[in-house]
Amino acid sequence: MRRTPILVAVMVLAWAALAEAQVSADQARAEYEAELARQCPDKHLEQLSTRALRDGLDDYAASLPNEVRDRLQGAEQSQCSSGDAGAACVNAADLAATDGAGRIGELAGWICASFNGCTDQGACTYSR
Repeated sequence: MRRTPILVAVMVLAWAALAEAQVSADQARAEYEAELARQCPDKHLEQLSTRALRDGLDDYAASLPNEVRDRLQGAEQSQCSSGDAGAACVNAADLAATDGAGRIGELAGWICASFNGCTDQGACTYSR
């Protein structure tokens, strides 16, 4: 009988630690855009279309170690599993998971290197 309160306490502590480690999508987007502004301000990559950002995130994810890539895929599946979820949801999940992994600066650098720049919202060119 004494195991139950201990088990409950451990579960509560684990849940609290997980909740603290998770980053909100809005916070992650703000940190990502701040990094873009710091690393490549003249490119105006905050204007990337949802599709172009998805392409950049896919390329970036392919370069990651398996455990980090699995974290991104898990976030996508848990947050965007409905049939209505689209690329914007997957982008937000990936940004939050990347930020939670402490790699948002690395991602911004990847995106900076992947695009020449934007002249308007969604009017961006790839560097490849």
